[in-house]
Amino acid sequence: MDMDGDWPLPRPVTFLKIDRRNSGSPLSKTNSIPSTFSSLASPVVAEAVQRARELSTKSDAEGFHQLRVAFRKLRALYWAYSPYLGEEATAQATSELTRLAAVAGGTRDWDIAGDLLKAAQDSGASVEMLMAAAREKRAQAVVHSQTNIRSDDVEAFLKDALHRAQSALQSSCDDLPIRAFAERRVRCAQRALQKRSRRVAQNEATHEEDLHDVRKAGKKLRYLLEFFQPVIKGGHGRTIKELTAVQNKLGQFNDIAASETLIRGASFDEVPPEVVLASLQWLEEQKCRRMRAASRRVRAMAG
Repeated sequence: MDMDGDWPLPRPVTFLKIDRRNSGSPLSKTNSIPSTFSSLASPVVAEAVQRARELSTKSDAEGFHQLRVAFRKLRALYWAYSPYLGEEATAQATSELTRLAAVAGGTRDWDIAGDLLKAAQDSGASVEMLMAAAREKRAQAVVHSQTNIRSDDVEAFLKDALHRAQSALQSSCDDLPIRAFAERRVRCAQRALQKRSRRVAQNEATHEEDLHDVRKAGKKLRYLLEFFQPVIKGGHGRTIKELTAVQNKLGQFNDIAASETLIRGASFDEVPPEVVLASLQWLEEQKCRRMRAASRRVRAMAG
């Protein structure tokens, strides 16, 4: 989706700065809904802009990954406030955030694939030529990310999106207290996760799509708990810890599944087909093993 056609972006005059002192717990139960959106989004926006600026001259995989995480957190925040932002505005912003996250993730995805191919080599598979080709794909992904994620454009989009959201919230829910709203949205995210987890638990066979759905729902809930923890009742530190543990298992499975998809969808002109096939067979075996482990963890959570 080309957001530029529907959403004119102002050119930024100044850059945002991350204030670590105020980004930890910016909320209190007396805050209004509009003010909390700005308090929660601004540090994440500032981090995204700073990382985009740093990555214009660097190719650090972790930097690209953290940029993708920032975009995902903002997407979760838009979902949380969507009842007051409206369907169209939420869809516009999240569509562009999804696109940016995908572009930012390309380098990280090839790094993960490269690490897995190294593990395949350590286990005896002859994948040296494919590993070299994967490093070249990684270099191409860096160029693609740097070309399509420019800090000025990222800042312009995010600042404009934040301004539009703030205006919409002030006109639709000014002075409404945050606690009841936050608890309601967290419960909604919890129900979505429970529904997807039960689907995995009730089906005799585990499907990749169901595990991916659980992973996405778990991420959303964890982000919301981290955002709203200062104002919602009850301690949720244990829940966040449990979600993180489940996400780790699901993430290990997702790394394999995503790498398999990445390699299947790429062209390797200089690599013999039998080498690519051997790597895919190894990945398929590992994917099945990790899928079983992830499924057991999800079933335990659902039970």
